[in-house]
Amino acid sequence: MTFFLSKNVSSNTTSLINLVALIIFLPLLLLAAYQTITLVSRATGSPAALVVDAKIPLGPIRTDFYHAFSQGGEESTDMLAPVLAETRALKPKIIRLDHIYDHYDVVGGSSGNLSFSWDKLDAAVNTVMATGAKPLLALSFMPSVIARDGSIINPPNNWDDWAIVVQRTIEHFSGKTGKNLSGVYYEVWNEPDLAQFGSWKLSGDKNYLTLYRYAAIGARNASNVNTFLLGGPSTTGLYKNWIIGLVESGNRLDFLSWHSYLADPKRYNEDQRNIVSWLLPYPNYTLIPKLITEFGFTGDKSTLYGSMYAAAHTAAVVRQLIQNQPEYIFSFQPKDGPNQEKGDGWGFVTHETNGKKPKPRYYVYNFLDAMKGTMLELVGEGSWVTAFASLDNGIIRILIVNFDQNGTHTENVPITIKNLDPGTYTWTERFLLGRDTSLTETITESSLTKELFMPAQSIAIIEITKQ
Repeated sequence: MTFFLSKNVSSNTTSLINLVALIIFLPLLLLAAYQTITLVSRATGSPAALVVDAKIPLGPIRTDFYHAFSQGGEESTDMLAPVLAETRALKPKIIRLDHIYDHYDVVGGSSGNLSFSWDKLDAAVNTVMATGAKPLLALSFMPSVIARDGSIINPPNNWDDWAIVVQRTIEHFSGKTGKNLSGVYYEVWNEPDLAQFGSWKLSGDKNYLTLYRYAAIGARNASNVNTFLLGGPSTTGLYKNWIIGLVESGNRLDFLSWHSYLADPKRYNEDQRNIVSWLLPYPNYTLIPKLITEFGFTGDKSTLYGSMYAAAHTAAVVRQLIQNQPEYIFSFQPKDGPNQEKGDGWGFVTHETNGKKPKPRYYVYNFLDAMKGTMLELVGEGSWVTAFASLDNGIIRILIVNFDQNGTHTENVPITIKNLDPGTYTWTERFLLGRDTSLTETITESSLTKELFMPAQSIAIIEITKQ
């Protein structure tokens, strides 16, 4: 009897200890299991094995759509003037300016008796044109002299005043007796859905559609003007309800715009497919220009903007959009604001007080231009390594990008070019901000296979030239 009780107590004690141990260690076991699954998932991601067919052309490659830049308003001044030469060297096609009303002292007077002073904004626009680009002007923010409570993110006290502001802006820059510019884009507001810029909605007291409607009235009233484009909504992301709301509003709409701060480059291609599908019931809008008027891997400041991470992300996004392009995709932004010596600014050139130093991303745009020509069929991209190929004046080029959101993946990439004519070829490997290596290959059959080591966050162009 005594033995039975002892055994029973021992069994109960053991069970209690096991239960306590399970409670303590179960979360740790689950965390370890999760981390193991994550590591296995990353380890089993698809490696690339690229195959290019030299005899299958897919159409011309457009390389100007990424030569678009959006300068933020971290200073109430002509921010690009100190980096004019550096910006011009990027061969920009279009440059976006926002804060045009609150930073450049454009509108004065009072409701019903407005006055306009263009000197400061003209200087900034002149700098844009001096780079070789045309301007995109974000019609933001509300001039304080007409804004409710004087707040630049509020509606006007009188909507007719807002229409007049837009009218006079268009007449000044697009007017034949003004600056006489053609093809200027006017974007209604900047990130209206963001609290910092007003928390506008599609209904209620701060209705973006009302803001847009009176901007469209101002555009309609503009007289003796050259061709221009009016659009929006310039939201923080691509949102179906905003796009459809604007399309169904019945107002003049010459282009659609949004911002994309997405770390996954493949999301950009998904967005392009989405907006096309959304607009299918609205055939009049399927072909109007689509503009991503700001983009990057994050909307927050980050020291990664000063590293190869940002450069590789940009190249990977261009690769995703090379066959399904927006009219333009605007990199944010050309120049850092002041007091960003710790290196977390968005710019790809540091502020003039910090030496106007180019960051790796600065060199991507002209590097990618080597890919002009006719696109060739390429298959075998992987989870991290993506690529596309081109043919120009007999030279085959392959852009290869290894972008890893976690920043560590490296890969040996096999590359095969098939349907080559027999002969002797020069194989050149060019890495952004890295080495150039050339060697000679003799082809007796119809294909060539080599392997390329791609470090983490690297960008390379392979050139194959027949001697």
